Amino acid sequence: SHQEATEKEVERILRILQTHFENDRVFASPANTPISFFDFVIDPNSFARTVENMFHVSFLARDGLAQIKLDEDEMPIIEPVKLSQGGEEDSRAAARNQVVISLDQKEWK
Repeated sequence: SHQEATEKEVERILRILQTHFENDRVFASPANTPISFFDFVIDPNSFARTVENMFHVSFLARDGLAQIKLDEDEMPIIEPVKLSQGGEEDSRAAARNQVVISLDQKEWK
């Protein structure tokens, strides 16, 4: 079903985020450093895939599995949320806000 496919893709995106956050240097930042949101979601070869990536990342933020905030330059950054033992629901329920990001093909290019 469409819902199952979305859930699997959200899980895949979370694993990618965790891997890049903990180990990888693909985004040219030290381990355990938040990643540029736009570097993470933008597919330079596909506007449609970029929109899909943003859609799937929104579920991570909604479910408290990823945190998106602004860096010192007011640019969005993303990092996975580490769940504390026994406090999973508390950590996921902490201050969640929603935002709308507008991105058209001109801005994407």
